Amino acid sequence: MPTNRPDNPDSDYDLIIIGGGCSGLSLAAALCRLAVQPEHVPRTLIVEPRSRYTNDRSWCFWAQADHNNQARQESYGSEAVDTAADLIAKSWPSWEFSAESESHRHTSGEGWHYHYVPSIRFYEQVEEQLAQNPKITLLKSARVSEVKPVEDCLELVLESGSDVTESASRVVTAGQIVDTRIPDQIDIGSSMLKQVFFGLEVRLETPHRMEDVAQVMKDMRVDNEGFMFDYVLPLDRHTLLVEFTRFAAKSLPAESLRPDALESLRRMCGDASFQIVREECGVIPMGLSGSAVSTDPRWIYTGLGAGAARPSTGYAFKRIQRWAEICAEGILKEGKAQGFPPDRALLMWMDKVFLRTIASNPALAPQLFMSLASKVSADRLLRFLTDRPGMQDLLAVMLALPKLPLIRCAFAEIYAGIVTANRSHTWHEVR
Repeated sequence: MPTNRPDNPDSDYDLIIIGGGCSGLSLAAALCRLAVQPEHVPRTLIVEPRSRYTNDRSWCFWAQADHNNQARQESYGSEAVDTAADLIAKSWPSWEFSAESESHRHTSGEGWHYHYVPSIRFYEQVEEQLAQNPKITLLKSARVSEVKPVEDCLELVLESGSDVTESASRVVTAGQIVDTRIPDQIDIGSSMLKQVFFGLEVRLETPHRMEDVAQVMKDMRVDNEGFMFDYVLPLDRHTLLVEFTRFAAKSLPAESLRPDALESLRRMCGDASFQIVREECGVIPMGLSGSAVSTDPRWIYTGLGAGAARPSTGYAFKRIQRWAEICAEGILKEGKAQGFPPDRALLMWMDKVFLRTIASNPALAPQLFMSLASKVSADRLLRFLTDRPGMQDLLAVMLALPKLPLIRCAFAEIYAGIVTANRSHTWHEVR
């Protein structure tokens, strides 16, 4: 692919990516993959605070499998999205939802599987890719402390060094920036709900007795603090990943859920002895109230603060891969990075109503999810969960859910939209 990227001799780099996590590395990998020649890749610097990558998280997604049970490439527009089949450590042809004594197991009739990617595989593969391209630099143990737009470029102040007391500052310049940090104008705490989780990967001395099924929402229940469930993946006969998850209205440190995760783990394992291999935790915003818009078109936001995660589910990995392809193509063809494309208006509205219903009445959450699991076919529900539903899929989802609570919250969402619009209109008049 020839590039129309305008070289900027007045800057040190054509592109600086702030943050070498999933979004930042996915964009860099897409640039390498889509450029016909290595020299077509823009001069790129990735700034990453970590000194080294560890297996600190896992990413899961649904995708259609080929005859070898590997994730098949999916076409979006004119480009194929690489679903990173070689990164997948484990896949399940069936997944399950449960609450109290009721459970619903789903298996796709169209070949969809649920795939698990340990983050270390992703980090190591992308690092190997980047090492082969001299135009991309991955700078670890570094932070961007300031960004200053000037006429010909963007100036960034880099703080290098793992110890703040021994860090060294320097200024670098870029033609454009892709920023994966949470923007200052986005308040994660103000999101309608926060999906807070703590997970434990354990190795058991004796084989567990669980079936080879991904328990994506197990034992859904409610207490005084809201809706919660367990997420359990049998990685092999001796290894489990068990996560305890809450949908919290108030901000909640993920580390505070460790005792709950241990309790869930002991409930799964019974008297069996186990060893904790690793831990992972996080907070995913569900229904952000603001939008990540930069005042300078050369400075693009991406990541969790800019729509990477689906509001109603928290799934992000596939959405990030799709965006990375779109953004890389824009950089290589037109010299312009692109932010996350907005979800379809109806899908966004349905997500808002769904989240508002759970936020206003957490006790309804198990019923809502179990209604979807019991009344919507596996493939219809998958298309909804993976951002690609048709109108019949959306109608099936709406018909499956209890009507009165959703109608109330739909009116509340409409009212909230009117109030927001009026505030915006008044603000413009004052100006």
